[in-house]
Amino acid sequence: MFFYNHNIKTACLYYPINNEIEPFEFVKHFKDRHIVMSLPVVDMEKKSMLFRKWSPEDKLKIGSLGNLEPINDKNIIFPQLMIVPMLMFDRKFFRLGYGGGYYDKSIIKLKKYFQKEKKFFITIGLSYSEQEIDKIPYENHDMNLDYIVTEKEFLSRKSSTLN
Repeated sequence: MFFYNHNIKTACLYYPINNEIEPFEFVKHFKDRHIVMSLPVVDMEKKSMLFRKWSPEDKLKIGSLGNLEPINDKNIIFPQLMIVPMLMFDRKFFRLGYGGGYYDKSIIKLKKYFQKEKKFFITIGLSYSEQEIDKIPYENHDMNLDYIVTEKEFLSRKSSTLN
C-alpha cells in the first residue's frame, strides 16, 4: 500500500450505505501495522463529525444519518488517514457526497491539526469508475482529496497535472 512509507498511527474508514464501495479491504492492512481505526460519527446539534475508535468486533449503533457508528463510550480519534465515500468525483479530485459538508469540515480541521503537529494527513476517496463525471461543482469550502481509488485505477493528485 502507498501509505506504508508514512508514519500513520490512526485511520478512519466508513460503514457503507446506499451501494458505496466497502472500505474493509484496508482493515487487515491497518491491523497488521497496528494502526488505530475509527468510524465517523455525525453530531447533528453541532453540525460536525468526529471519529470514534472502532474495531471489526465492536458493536455498532444506527447513527443520526442512518449509518452505522461506534457506541458513544469509544475514544475520539484524530485520523491521519481518512477513507472517504463518494457519490461522484472528477479528475480535479473533488467529490460529491450527500450534501452535509461533514467530510469537508473535518478535512479542513484535521489538515490544520496535523500541520501543527508536523504529521502527515492523507485523504483517499473510494468510488466506482462509472461515478466519475467531467466536473464536480464546488465552492470555496469544498476540499479536494489526495487520492482516488476505483475498481479500475489509482489516482494521485500529487502526480496529477490537473492541480
